[in-house]
Amino acid sequence: MPYWFDGNNLIGQSAAAAAADPRPRREFLAALAAYRRAGGGRLLVFFDGDDPGWSSLPPGVAVRYAAPESADEAIVRRLRETTRPAEITVVTNDLELGARCRRAGASILDWAAFAAKMRFHPPRPGRTRERSEEAVDVEEWMRWFGLDGKER
Repeated sequence: MPYWFDGNNLIGQSAAAAAADPRPRREFLAALAAYRRAGGGRLLVFFDGDDPGWSSLPPGVAVRYAAPESADEAIVRRLRETTRPAEITVVTNDLELGARCRRAGASILDWAAFAAKMRFHPPRPGRTRERSEEAVDVEEWMRWFGLDGKER
């Protein structure tokens, strides 16, 4: 199943903040790549702004930079252009974008629901999880997003 992500919304960073500190964006993409390696669906992340020109992105995660439009506008436009929007799930915590995507025919998940899928997604048969130097600790990422069940 294809998942489309409202990147800046999910990492809690504006395009300008992401340009100043790309670590949250890279960690987010690495977490999605780990999910993809474990057998997750096709993943497409939309970010606001221009392509920062990174030479290496994690494999298995497609990234689109929306400039000159917003990522929200790019997501809705692409949903309207696709022939089967009902096959796409948009992951966002933005209620307005979620409503627009639902009207365009897509399913919606918030980050907490998708993160639960990430956490408990079993590996595909015959596949082993490899940890590289860039591997992301999903539990740490859950804590970073405040989804570990502990109040702050």
